[in-house]
Amino acid sequence: MKKKKSLFKNILINFTLLLCLFAFLTINRALGSANKRDLMYYGLEKINRKTFELYDMKKLRFEKLKEDLNIARQSSMNQVPKDSDFYLLKPTPFTVEELNSALIGTGLEGLGEDFKEAEEKYGVNAILLMAMAKHETGNGTSELFRDKNNLFGFNAYDDDPYNKATHFDSPGESINTVAEYLKKEYLAKDGNYYKGVSPEAIGKSYATDPDWASKVSYMMEEVASNMISEYERLK
Repeated sequence: MKKKKSLFKNILINFTLLLCLFAFLTINRALGSANKRDLMYYGLEKINRKTFELYDMKKLRFEKLKEDLNIARQSSMNQVPKDSDFYLLKPTPFTVEELNSALIGTGLEGLGEDFKEAEEKYGVNAILLMAMAKHETGNGTSELFRDKNNLFGFNAYDDDPYNKATHFDSPGESINTVAEYLKKEYLAKDGNYYKGVSPEAIGKSYATDPDWASKVSYMMEEVASNMISEYERLK
């Protein structure tokens, strides 16, 4: 009789333990699902918040660019303050995609990444580099660009410009070479051709064309205007 009671007691205990285990697993699974839902909602909320932050930052970047463009037009590209998006030794705050938007429809389209890389590496303003390339290549149509990946007429001396111009393995190599050259020789105070930090100062030694600086300044305005137009179109 005692053995039967003991057996029944063990069965009851085991059954109770199974019920407790089942209850624990059910609660845990429910909590797990709730936690997963909470994490999912938190993640989505964080992504949405980040998206709005990025949108606000982009809006602020382009509002400043528009303001700086108006100031440059009222005075000139040669007199912009150091905090301007057009100051030649100030890297721009724009992304590769935003820089690319300035080149849509030209032969230079898609080179925004190379201009951004050179800007970050040498500290030379990407809007200047893009403007110079647009001017020197006729928006990517020149023979030097098509045949030699030379975006800036680099070493294209007047007596034999095509043959003397440097051949580059890629457009990116040309952009990096000229960015480094500008930084070292034209924009550094100990540079051989330093005459100040402006398109006008560079143009005094960089090109024989007396209107080079005004043409590049105009292209800087065009780069900015194209970026602003594409931003307004997409927002």
